[in-house]
Amino acid sequence: MAFPQKSMAHAALLLLAALLSGCKCNSVSLCCPDYEMGNAYTATKIFTGPGTEDIALDTSQGYPRLIVSCDERRGKRPPSGSFYSIDLRTRDTFKFAIDRDLETFYPPGKKLADWHPHGIALARIDGADYLYSVTHRGKKGRIGFRANEILRFRIGADTLYCDTVFRSAELKTPNDIFVLPDGSFYVSNIMKKASTWQFIRSAFGGKTGDIAYCHPNKGWNTVIRKQGYPNGIFVEETTQSLYMVHGACKEVNRYALAAPGKVDLASKKSAPQKIVMGDNLTRDAEGYFWTTSHPCVFKFMKHGKNKEKHSPSLAYRIDPNTLEAELVYQNNGEEISAASTALWHDGKLYLSQVFDGFVLEVDVE
Repeated sequence: MAFPQKSMAHAALLLLAALLSGCKCNSVSLCCPDYEMGNAYTATKIFTGPGTEDIALDTSQGYPRLIVSCDERRGKRPPSGSFYSIDLRTRDTFKFAIDRDLETFYPPGKKLADWHPHGIALARIDGADYLYSVTHRGKKGRIGFRANEILRFRIGADTLYCDTVFRSAELKTPNDIFVLPDGSFYVSNIMKKASTWQFIRSAFGGKTGDIAYCHPNKGWNTVIRKQGYPNGIFVEETTQSLYMVHGACKEVNRYALAAPGKVDLASKKSAPQKIVMGDNLTRDAEGYFWTTSHPCVFKFMKHGKNKEKHSPSLAYRIDPNTLEAELVYQNNGEEISAASTALWHDGKLYLSQVFDGFVLEVDVE
């Protein structure tokens, strides 16, 4: 999930404007309920790099581990983000080495040394295992970047080998990504450009986001337009269905794919879910989908500037057939704030987050 760092006074003015805009979808509430678990559970923090925005389950090395996309999103950012590994058998962690200076991919005079990973996806293509990462470069003032790209890495035991950079004007505000076995992929753009106004407008249902598609040999196109903060995406090849978290409209939608990179918009299905500002989307071994929610937008914004100001975290399990959602985890933010990805594996729930430097392992009893 993207976060624009501006004063709350400015945000309040934009809120007033958005209230008057008459948007049909609305994920902003001026009050924030209490969110606490009603059943027994245990939780363990697994520390990595800062801002564990996305996680993906990797079994390429013969054991289960999480690959974690990390980046500092508060204050002054370091030159680049990082990727971490979490061994799910032992909770041991390490930071992946990158095989080369990523500047070598850029022509002279146009190099931007910094790179900031965001949403990630794993795929096996022609027998090799790859990590795809939404990446931002060239911080522009306080909000946004000068370049948005997709980096592809071949996955090694402790090293990531970067071999491809995907660039396109279709990458406006990329957040999440899903990759298919033929190397094609879908990317969500949460809004048309990064700005405080666009963020507030999107939270109130302003439909400026979209879903883009790329085939390495055929190019790019937009497959779904005019969405209100579209975020997590997943493609089910067996049924040729595309699932999308529609953040501002508080739902998960399912579309039929008429062809690769072509969505049958009339096939849209959903259910009353109330998943406020839903984030990334994962699927477990049983076929259920998982996503997180940022139910209190203004608390989320405050947490982005001050880690001591908590932002509630919710995690949902979604039936792929009925699209009905079950709330599995909730916390006011003292345990984990601004959770961005929920991943279920071997009876445990793993939660990553936008700003702080750990993944939470939750064992619900």
